[in-house]
Amino acid sequence: MRIGRETRSARKRRAQYVQRRRIIIVLAVLLALPLIGLGIWVGIATFGLHTAAALQKDIPSLEDQHQVSLAETTQIYAADGTLLAYLHGVENRTVISGKQIPDSIKHAIVSVEDERFYQHNGVDAEGFIRALVTNLKANKVEEGFSTITMQLVGNLYLDRRDISLTRKFDEMALAWQFEKKYSKDEILDMYLNTVYFGSNAYGIEAAAKTYFDKDPTDLTLAEAALLAGLPQAPSAYSPRNHPQEAVNRRNLILVKMYEQGFIPLEEARAAIREPLKLAPYSPYTKVQEPYVVAYVRKQLIDMFGEDRVFKGGLRVETTINPAYQKLGMEAISSTLNQKGDPSAALVSIETQTGYIRAMVGGSDYDSSKFNLAAQGRRQPGSAFKTFVLTAAIESGIDPYDTYYESMPVSLTYPGAPKPWNVKTYGNNYYGTSSLVQATLRSDNTVYAQLALDVGVDHIVDVAHRMGITSFLNPDPAIALGGLQYGVSPLEMASAYATLANHGEHIEPTIITKVTDSKGNVVWEAHPKQTQAISAGVAYEVTRILQQNILSGTGKKANIDRPAAGKTGTAQENYDAWFCGYTPNLSTAVWMGHPEAQIAMDDVHGIHVTGGSFPAEMWNKFMYEADRDYPEDDFPVPTVKVNWDPFFHSSYAVPPTSSTTSSTSSTTTTLPTTDTTLGPPPTEGSTTTVVPTTSPPTTAPPTTGPTSPPSTVF
Repeated sequence: MRIGRETRSARKRRAQYVQRRRIIIVLAVLLALPLIGLGIWVGIATFGLHTAAALQKDIPSLEDQHQVSLAETTQIYAADGTLLAYLHGVENRTVISGKQIPDSIKHAIVSVEDERFYQHNGVDAEGFIRALVTNLKANKVEEGFSTITMQLVGNLYLDRRDISLTRKFDEMALAWQFEKKYSKDEILDMYLNTVYFGSNAYGIEAAAKTYFDKDPTDLTLAEAALLAGLPQAPSAYSPRNHPQEAVNRRNLILVKMYEQGFIPLEEARAAIREPLKLAPYSPYTKVQEPYVVAYVRKQLIDMFGEDRVFKGGLRVETTINPAYQKLGMEAISSTLNQKGDPSAALVSIETQTGYIRAMVGGSDYDSSKFNLAAQGRRQPGSAFKTFVLTAAIESGIDPYDTYYESMPVSLTYPGAPKPWNVKTYGNNYYGTSSLVQATLRSDNTVYAQLALDVGVDHIVDVAHRMGITSFLNPDPAIALGGLQYGVSPLEMASAYATLANHGEHIEPTIITKVTDSKGNVVWEAHPKQTQAISAGVAYEVTRILQQNILSGTGKKANIDRPAAGKTGTAQENYDAWFCGYTPNLSTAVWMGHPEAQIAMDDVHGIHVTGGSFPAEMWNKFMYEADRDYPEDDFPVPTVKVNWDPFFHSSYAVPPTSSTTSSTSSTTTTLPTTDTTLGPPPTEGSTTTVVPTTSPPTTAPPTTGPTSPPSTVF
């Protein structure tokens, strides 16, 4: 069987060889008639081609050719239609209709590539004979004879690296059939969308933008002629690398266009005098909002795969607001404006849609392409206390009528190998304190006791329900921001948005719609929405965090509008945060050194806390951005929280006679001066975690530590 198969294969190859020899003999006859007039040459050549086609049983059939799918460039757009970036592989191409290709381009291409394009039937017999005679006289190849149609079918169906006579015949045969199927205008449009113009530009749309940053319809006659000169030798006539050669080639084409009647002499002369004016750079190399584009590109590849993303000609619509991007970058750059300053990241999410409106992944993309806004996982410090407070209120704990002692504590709990020692930031203590008062001071000692009362599993569950997606180690230390792996600004903005959106969490969304090159919708966003916590719980937490901006650790974030938020500072001032929201936007700001855990103990002469630079940056961004929305108060929900009168605590204490509280009150009165409270309110900072270097790992661990490290301040 094996021998039989090989014998049949050999016979088939021999038969094909004999058939092609017949074709070569027919063509060779043409070479043996050097004295015959050109007109007779053309007739014989045409007859020879038809004869060869009749003899050739395995002549390539156009109908048998594979379906061609041209690689097209993907485009990413902001919410307002601003183009953010192009994504393409080796072939940068955007297919356009013939109506978008001006006559100047078509005439220029025809004049230089195939001046008898409108007269021949796919194979220019006259050009074929002339090229043969020229090449025979020179004893080398000096002139080609490929028509535009032959070049097109060669690019679409054949291996252009094959320079054999057989491949050339196949090209001629396919071109002949192609012209029977398509009109001249259709062929020219396909050619101009396919041909290579150099610099990764395939097709006239990419070429016009690459060299002149224009649409083809906006090209001048001189620019059109210059582009028409590129397909024959894109490198040799490159206007960026060889400008004089490109201009000489352009001028030659302009002369040809005049000689062939496409343009009058005056236009040709004016175009020849026109100086070469290239775009300073190709727009395909410029990326607006690189951190955003990198984040979107990763999502697209996960959804569609690399091949479709870089070749599929997708149009991607995103939620990003360029004005907010600018606001975010200015908020960071105007605050951290000195050499050697730490970096910062900012994420802002529209609370009622989950749309990511701004994502500033760092201070300088060129120096660090790691997206701190989405990929960076750093310690949140006291910004994580918000989840403890939420879990407490969800458990029925009344924050206005539940008291703990603000004092150094040594806490034990089941499974702990040693006591958990907790102190406050600055070693300032305030005695009996309600949860509201402890929140506004960001009191570590009170929140450590509260965490043990609420239960770490409940805290983890609440945080995950609200939008935290990173692994959370099940230790009480997370109440003070002592996480094993940290969280990202994107997660924190998303989780805080849940409080602003009546307890409903909406999955953060940056891509709203994807269409293909023909305008068909291939994907549309339907973000997951879940009622993470009750509207009543969300409202009670918001009431307290509103006070935090008015009179607590977040006073520098006050934007003279209803807003709520929480500061956070990690151990040794390695990381500093401000996370806050209005009814419209939820924004998280992180500040720190991306390359490592470096103490920010002398930035512009101060120790950095969440209430300093992060709150200032949040203020600069939100003061402007939120004013694009109506000013509204946080709505009072119809769902109320039922306080648990039988709440059992191992650590809560009765209020002292000097402390007043009401379960029905909406505010907690604090002293009007900082002197009565000791130092100005500032968030607690803890040393409950091992520092996370940047970029941190994104792989969640299988187990967490068995107990929290001790807190020293």
